Amino acid sequence: MKRLTVTLLIIGVIIAWSLPSSALAGSVKKEYTLHLATQMPIKHTITKSANLMAKRANELSDGKITIKVHAGGAMFSDRQIPEATMSGGCDIGISTANTWAKHARGMSFWEVPFLIPPSVPVDELVKETIPFFDKTLMAKGGKLLGYAYYGYIEGLVTAKKQVKKPSDVKGLKLRIYDRTHLPGFKNFGAAPVVMSSKEVYIGLQRGVLDGALSGLSSIVHRKWMEICKYVIAIPNLVSKPSHPFPIVVNRRAWESMEPAAQKIIMQSAMEAAQFAEKDVKEMADKNLETLRSKMTVYKLEVGSPEWNEWKDALSGPGKGKFLKDNPKAGPAIVKMIEKLS
Repeated sequence: MKRLTVTLLIIGVIIAWSLPSSALAGSVKKEYTLHLATQMPIKHTITKSANLMAKRANELSDGKITIKVHAGGAMFSDRQIPEATMSGGCDIGISTANTWAKHARGMSFWEVPFLIPPSVPVDELVKETIPFFDKTLMAKGGKLLGYAYYGYIEGLVTAKKQVKKPSDVKGLKLRIYDRTHLPGFKNFGAAPVVMSSKEVYIGLQRGVLDGALSGLSSIVHRKWMEICKYVIAIPNLVSKPSHPFPIVVNRRAWESMEPAAQKIIMQSAMEAAQFAEKDVKEMADKNLETLRSKMTVYKLEVGSPEWNEWKDALSGPGKGKFLKDNPKAGPAIVKMIEKLS
């Protein structure tokens, strides 16, 4: 945990060094209003991080920078956010990494099942990948400010039967959130479909879906336990201790800002990441407690035979699809992960 905080501070210092020293010493002269879009619910860690970023930017600029946060998909859905951010429909966007893959090939690696071993420190991987993706995004109209952090325990909720092992998903219509999950679930006879989390509640309610895969925090905040009776909690299906969501700013908006304002935006994004890193750890246990009070929870332990069974079922097919879909970026990212393993 401490390493993540230190790394984020180092990243902030390096970026600050790249700005003119006169700008660092000066105050913001102009006024700026930026619109930030996220699909996450108001009480979710991601949205709380966005609100903190807005608060700190306003404080550090003496009220000159206003960031208006549009949460819960009020402005755009998660899959619309990257295109809207790059084109200027909103100024800052926060959404799942796979939604940015159209603009930064390979960024979906954060969601590839079991690609990142528990031994790999997320903070080090963040440090390795920010320059890699920022270069691509800058060429296409955006800038990667950093990441906000989502919870690391994934849950598969089901309405009619308890799922404990991969073979239990046979015949179930399941919502998944990344295409690299498709082959693994299909291999065991499920009918998976990539779908926005905002659409899941209605899908479950109408019987279009039998279950859905997402973070425990989304299950709680989106109240899927009102419809589903069971959940299997799978730690480290994605990166642990946190699952990074890119924070991207429109390049034109970024370049229109004076250096002092840019520095404040970077500082605010860094503080938002630090807050989220702490909050996801605290919320993991709270979310499990909430779900246990409302549904049957079956929690796996990292390294257990059952956990390894899920890892064996999803990791190979998921990694294979990721490399096939990203023939250039994919191998480079896998090397970064292997270097830190």
